Amino acid sequence: MQSILSISRKLMKLNLNVNIEKPRLFSTLQDISMKKILQVYNPVINPICGFKVKGRVRRRCKSCYFVFRDQRKYVICPEHPRHKQMAMKPKPHNTWILTHASQSPVRPW
Repeated sequence: MQSILSISRKLMKLNLNVNIEKPRLFSTLQDISMKKILQVYNPVINPICGFKVKGRVRRRCKSCYFVFRDQRKYVICPEHPRHKQMAMKPKPHNTWILTHASQSPVRPW
């Protein structure tokens, strides 16, 4: 290293046009940092979501009210749209098919 510096000093004394550049450290990293790798993407955020589906719905504020539609109970709130709720549909009970063949104590098979 010292020999290169001494040669460069001698050349500068002779007034020769020699360009001596310092080696750049991490040149590839500097080149990459100058370029944009990924474009910035700002998603559009919709502050109002759909209904929350719950087993039991409740009023969350004084402006919430109940609505019954299609065998469901809904809570709608004009003041706070995030209070919207929807009750789960009730499960059907006793949906067995009862015939004379299924009621016999002796099975035919």
